[in-house]
Amino acid sequence: MLRSKTGMIFLSGVISVCSFVFLLPGLSMGAKYISNSGCKCHMSKGCYEGDEYKERLHSNTWEKRLKGTPDEGNPECLKCHATAYGENIKKGAEKASDGKKFLPNVQCEACHGAGEDYEKVKKNYEGKGKDAFKELLKKDPLMARKVQFDAGLIIAGINTPDTVKEQCLVCHWESADAKEKCPKTDKLMDFEDYFKKDDHRDEDEIDNVIKKMSDADKKKWSAILPKDKILYRPLKKKH
Repeated sequence: MLRSKTGMIFLSGVISVCSFVFLLPGLSMGAKYISNSGCKCHMSKGCYEGDEYKERLHSNTWEKRLKGTPDEGNPECLKCHATAYGENIKKGAEKASDGKKFLPNVQCEACHGAGEDYEKVKKNYEGKGKDAFKELLKKDPLMARKVQFDAGLIIAGINTPDTVKEQCLVCHWESADAKEKCPKTDKLMDFEDYFKKDDHRDEDEIDNVIKKMSDADKKKWSAILPKDKILYRPLKKKH
């Protein structure tokens, strides 16, 4: 299951301020952020991932914590309470106090990378259009992941930081004396608890394929299999 980052959803590279994004060689540095409204499938009513997201604090980190306060446009706060601050945004943007654009709240693209990169892969697979990629996803989900991996899309625990925890620590902290700790709160992150609450993985075709893989196949496809052991934990039951 994809978990991408800008230049982020499987990642190596440079942290882009306020998007948790890590740039990979195949990604477009100028790719546009399209906001959650562009994630039509995952954010549609009844989709497990979207429904899980809407229940979590990430979905309102700007609206509930910053909107209407003196910090609602504070660049330092927007680095973690918003998405794509100062980046190339296609729609749904607000403006910070310094005039730079941002997407309110921690949206999908904060962890999965600019949506335009996903659109390019899914709409232009082998030059045949989005239906061709959908067909590939159905017939050979492992190859579909490889196509996205080769394009530099972010996949959690694969080409993102080595662990999901490292990704979280871009904006969270575990100790009161952490260097990047926000001076406006004393709240610390208990990663185990956070992961349980915000684990929006659902079982899909590729999960079933991986379960049946031989040791030889696992070695063959090792580049696109999860490196973080936490991603092999049992999935939460769907609502």
